[in-house]
This record gives sequence, structure tokens and C-alpha cells, in this order.
Amino acid sequence: MRLTDKINTTNTRAIVLDGGLATTLEHAGCNLNSTLWSSEVLRNQPDEIYNAHKSFVNAGADILLTSTYQASVATFLDIGLTRDEIASLYTTAVNKINEATTTEQVVVGSLGPYGSYLSDGSEYTGNYILNSKEYERFHQERILALIDRGIQDFVFETVPNFDEIKAIVEKIIPSFPNSTFWISVTVNDNGNLSDGTPIEDVCNYIALHEAQVPVFGVNCSSVSSVNKALEKGLQELPQTIAVYPNGGAVYDAEHKVWKDDGDSSAILSNIASWVEKGVKIIGGCCQTTPEDIKSIAQLVKNVK
Repeated sequence: MRLTDKINTTNTRAIVLDGGLATTLEHAGCNLNSTLWSSEVLRNQPDEIYNAHKSFVNAGADILLTSTYQASVATFLDIGLTRDEIASLYTTAVNKINEATTTEQVVVGSLGPYGSYLSDGSEYTGNYILNSKEYERFHQERILALIDRGIQDFVFETVPNFDEIKAIVEKIIPSFPNSTFWISVTVNDNGNLSDGTPIEDVCNYIALHEAQVPVFGVNCSSVSSVNKALEKGLQELPQTIAVYPNGGAVYDAEHKVWKDDGDSSAILSNIASWVEKGVKIIGGCCQTTPEDIKSIAQLVKNVK
């Protein structure tokens, strides 16, 4: 099923996205302390990727994201993999999520921002500068690889940088007219884009590009930050709105760990409010588990 079909045909007021893949893998005993993050498990323990996806299916997720957030071609080339080995990893990622899902779920290709490639926490600061051609080169090869393996819907996740957003909208998305793209950004404590751009400016820009970006939202940010972004204009967008916060912990980029386990209760207590504000896709990011997604699914179902 395609993403927009799921959005348009659901019989509930919101649909459920999966939760923190990396968190779920860590709880299964996987070591993610590397520049590859969850792609380390994709490379060395692919069955754990399947198990994590399956746990979110069993929890009631309607949308599942591939294990390719950190899996840029540049990331793999940097650690010495050949292009044949990289191609094999993309095949594994798609095969494992397809094995775990049914025709009832939508599979969406996860695309991390350039900041995730830097592996220094830049997806939470947006502190990098590239031109649009450089952004194209970084993103295109992974998108093409996933399209070749049957992925039709994509999400650019944790995008913190306004110039990267504009390159995605104006240069990258038009190159793939048969695919659907959503963009999800990170926001700071004030609800603004992580690079400091006022979220009002981001929303004004995105509102002009509904055809290119039918879904827009915020992920891997605290619940309070998400709520501030909604109040500042996110909830007024013509697009389908998606939110999937993290558990509220702070990321230690030097040691590549979260400073605590976070607390998903704030997510659960905001479900009804988000649905009332028109949020259509709700899930969790880092520090959220299949149990959290099961609770979200039940709460979404109960909203009348």
C-alpha cells in the first residue's frame, strides 16, 4: 500500500508510525556505538532488524521505516565497503522490512540528513553548509538504490537545516516524480528549526510546496518542542502533519549515546491533543519502544 492511499483511506483520525529502531535494537543487546548506528546491525545482525520491524508490526504500527537512516553511500564508502557490498546491504534492508510487514502496512524509505553522515550530532544543530549540488549528490544514490528495490515512499528525517530542506524540495524531489516524499525536521527548545530558522519561515515555505511535500512534520525532538512548533504554525499547514518525538533525553554526540532513557509518558499524554489539532501521523523516535507504539495505537483508536 502507498503512503497517500493509507492516509486517505484510514478509518481512524490518525495513523500510527513505528518507534525507535535503534532503541529497540539496543534493548535486544545490539551495540550501536559506531558511525553506522543501526546500519551496524544491518551489516552484522540482519535478523535483529527483522525482529525489530516485526515487533512494531505486532504493536499496531501502520507505517514502518526502513533501516537506512544512517545508510548513505558516503557513510559506507568511508568505512571501506565496495559498491557491491553497499548494494547488498540495501537489498538486505528492504528484504527484512518486507518479510516483517504485510499488505496492511506502508513501508517508507528512511533518509537521514547530511548531518547524520557527520556522526557528530549535527542533525540536532544543522551546523553545516553545502550547496544544492552537494546535497543532491549525497542523497540521490541511496534513493535510487531503494527505488530499484521497490521502495516508492520516502521520508527525509531529522532534517535540521533550512538550506538542506530547500535543496530537497527544489532539486531532489523533482528528480523522482513517481515517488512520494515527506520531510520531518528537528526543532530546538523554542520550537524553531534546529539551525535557528524560525519555524514560521519554514512553514511558510513548505505551505507553497504541497504537491512536492504532501506530508511534513517533526521528529526526534522533545514533546514540548513539538508542541511549540505546532502552535507556531505547523498545525496550520495544508499538508498531512506527522509528529514522532523522542523520549526527551539529550544526545551525547561524542560518545554516541543518549544521556538517559527518556520518558515516553509525555508522548502518550499528548496523543488526544495532537489528533484534535489535526495531526494525522503519530509515532515515536529515539527512546521509544514497541510497547510505546502499542500504547499509542490504542490511544489513537480511542480518540473519537
